[in-house]
Amino acid sequence: MTGSTLYRRLSDGSWAAEREDQAHAGPAPGAAPVVAPPSVATAAPPTGRPVPSAAPAGRSPVRRGWRILRWALVGYVAWLAFLVVYAATSLQHIPALPADQIADTPGRVWLLVGSDSRDSLTRAERRRLRTGNEEGQRTDTIMLLHTPTGSLTPRLVSVPRDSWVTIPAHTATDGSEVGPRSNKINAAYQFGGPQLLTQTIEYNTGLHVDHYMEVGMTGIVDLTEAVGGVEVCFEEAIVDENSGLDVEAGCQVLDGRAALAWVRMRYADPTGDLGRMERQQQWVRLTVDEVLSWRTLVNPVRQWQIVNAATGSVAVDEDSGVVDVGRFGLGMSRVASGAAEVATVPTSDSDHWENGQWVLKWDTAEANELFASMGGSTPEAQLSAP
Repeated sequence: MTGSTLYRRLSDGSWAAEREDQAHAGPAPGAAPVVAPPSVATAAPPTGRPVPSAAPAGRSPVRRGWRILRWALVGYVAWLAFLVVYAATSLQHIPALPADQIADTPGRVWLLVGSDSRDSLTRAERRRLRTGNEEGQRTDTIMLLHTPTGSLTPRLVSVPRDSWVTIPAHTATDGSEVGPRSNKINAAYQFGGPQLLTQTIEYNTGLHVDHYMEVGMTGIVDLTEAVGGVEVCFEEAIVDENSGLDVEAGCQVLDGRAALAWVRMRYADPTGDLGRMERQQQWVRLTVDEVLSWRTLVNPVRQWQIVNAATGSVAVDEDSGVVDVGRFGLGMSRVASGAAEVATVPTSDSDHWENGQWVLKWDTAEANELFASMGGSTPEAQLSAP
């Protein structure tokens, strides 16, 4: 018997097929409806009505990308927070501010000191870095970072370590009282450490020192290595036996050892200590510029190396915390970007001899003018005031 197939939609959404003869007879009593196989049940009915398709599983690629980005940002912020906490708990503190400081002066002043003490270096390190074997505490670098109140331009001032100044009255390390005397300014560090150096700076500049930072000799090496070296251009080749500097003419990237030799070099420089101060300032600008570069921003490994180098070789006064160091970093960032003034205490006699030693004499009038522009007033300026 010939017939046709009728399609009927069931309650579960599938389609059922039933055979019908030409006389449109219904199914036999009690017979079960003929259900099309899955391939037929899911096919479109003869009427052409489409079968609804299921919604695609999962999220769209764009939403997944934003979700990954959000988690990456959360992880990055958490990493930076960890670095801040680690730096705050690892920062070295030393007694550096004397109890009898002068009155406060406008703005904030950081005294930045580079120590050339060899006491913490092994014999192998002394040979590798060409530091010599001198014992005791000395300073290779003395700088003042003055940040005025408000948005005024900060100023970085180098103080020649051979400056002939007055070391004020103080208590010696053996407990005896010592009256004021003239000597090189770095002798104050040797006689009484950071506190006497701070006191001497205040006495001779009239500036109140708010914070103190000291960088060990290996600090230049470690920080330079942490930022991948600093690029320096030389007009001519230099070979200096004392510092160990050996470079060709032209631009090249200095590693930590070469950077230390470049900064410390003095005997191969006809300008002596004045030329060394210019190189110290240049190293500070180059290093800070690298620390704040995009290469540091996107590289957590480099960030970790910088923090480790800083906490391992830098010490601050007992009252300074990580927030103060952060403000110091902001001031130095302006120095690196060229948005700050960089100067050296003016000198009048670069070939002066006192007590059988070569020293630098300040130009008193110009030096007093410089310190006055920073809010200081030296004893000489106070005596000459009308």
